[in-house]
Amino acid sequence: MAVTRSAGTTLSARIVSTVAKRWYVIVMAAAIGAVGAFAMSATVTPSYTSSTSLFFSLNAGDSASDFNQASAYTQSQMLSYAQLATSSVVLDQVVKDIDSKLDKEELRKRIAVLTPQNTVIMDIKVSTTDPDLSALIANSTGKNLKLAVSAISSGKSGGQSDLQANVIEPAVPADFQSSPDKKRDAIFGGILGVLVSLFAIGLSVVIDTKVRSEEILKSMTNLPLLGTVERNRASQDGRPVALSAPNGPATERFRQIRAGLRFASAGHEMTTIAITSGSPSEGKTLTSMNLALVMAESKERILLIDADLRRPRIAECIGFEGAIGLTTVLVGDVSLQDAVQKFGNTTLDILTAGGIPPNPAQLLGSMPMQNLLEQAKRDYDFVIVDTAPVLAVADVAVIAGVVDSVVLVVDSTKVRQAQLEQAIEALETTGAHISGAILNRVKPSKSHDVYYQKPVAGPPHAKKKTWLEMVPLAKSGAHSLESTD
Repeated sequence: MAVTRSAGTTLSARIVSTVAKRWYVIVMAAAIGAVGAFAMSATVTPSYTSSTSLFFSLNAGDSASDFNQASAYTQSQMLSYAQLATSSVVLDQVVKDIDSKLDKEELRKRIAVLTPQNTVIMDIKVSTTDPDLSALIANSTGKNLKLAVSAISSGKSGGQSDLQANVIEPAVPADFQSSPDKKRDAIFGGILGVLVSLFAIGLSVVIDTKVRSEEILKSMTNLPLLGTVERNRASQDGRPVALSAPNGPATERFRQIRAGLRFASAGHEMTTIAITSGSPSEGKTLTSMNLALVMAESKERILLIDADLRRPRIAECIGFEGAIGLTTVLVGDVSLQDAVQKFGNTTLDILTAGGIPPNPAQLLGSMPMQNLLEQAKRDYDFVIVDTAPVLAVADVAVIAGVVDSVVLVVDSTKVRQAQLEQAIEALETTGAHISGAILNRVKPSKSHDVYYQKPVAGPPHAKKKTWLEMVPLAKSGAHSLESTD
């Protein structure tokens, strides 16, 4: 069965999911961009623009034909008149009119001449930091251009000029600045902020491929999500969370996983399951222990087997004797009934790893291991096997073939998409049935924690301890969820 999704679908789904989750970042970026652009515009010296308009006409007879020819000729010469407006002939006189406040070269930079197509109208626009000066320069340029056109036209015809340039709209001082446009800049700044934030979010998704949430896990794989386990604060209590806080939210998460496994077993027999992870230190051992503890609450006969013969941890975590265990049974020194250790007065039995053998994979794939699991299926209602990480060693490949199903523990703080896909592919290669995934060490939910807080009001009452709370603390020392495989 294919349980991984295509890279394109995965990436696009993750980007959409992340954008929807971080919408506030986009809003903040838009606000910062708009405010920043507005503030920058406020620091720029304002510029004021004034304009004057001139109408050019040619007297060439009284008939309509003469009028059309004159109009066509004038239109063809408008670009020439526009160049004349910024020539020395005109600007030298403008410099004199404004009393040399700006030189000729500076005037050329501040004057813009526009000639709308198919018209005989010219617009002269002048921009300076002084609205009165802008209007003065525009009117002076229009006046001196009119004189220059008249003089040039008279010289060509040898007499009175037939070409006339008349001012149809004189320039007046502007009431509002033309630049910078603070409103426009604020809008552009906001749009830029949105684009930059979207790019940053998309880039972060491409770079950061960690499986940080349920949504990301679901977008990466079609594996059923059996449940999530939240990160626990460091504690000196060395017991699994099902013992240290049996009524807390973390233990309730394992009860939800227990229910999810029961639903998963509806279409597939699951008396024996192997708990594994892709890489070391993802929390598979404590997941196995906590799951076994909550399953024992229903008084079913549960057997927890430490089959991680590379780095066994169960005996150390709960303070059990680890010399006799799985390896002792497999080599035929003791029977399964003599090797298991009862966990308090519960229905949970634990088979520790025993001595570490030189050939773990060969021992786990042997016929005695298959016989042990067959006997365990007859003697117990449910068997949980804690195995080594699937990408670290080949032990899981042989275990997966003799158990009913496999559960994959995924650490949200360290596992990346490529590792997850490799782990699933490695399990599928063995032909293993994968019940689903457990997302471990997710960020705690505040609303969930509030629900489980101790009441602050109400009549005093004695709280009755559960059987889990009465199990003694392990003598071997404290171990946290973050340090146990």
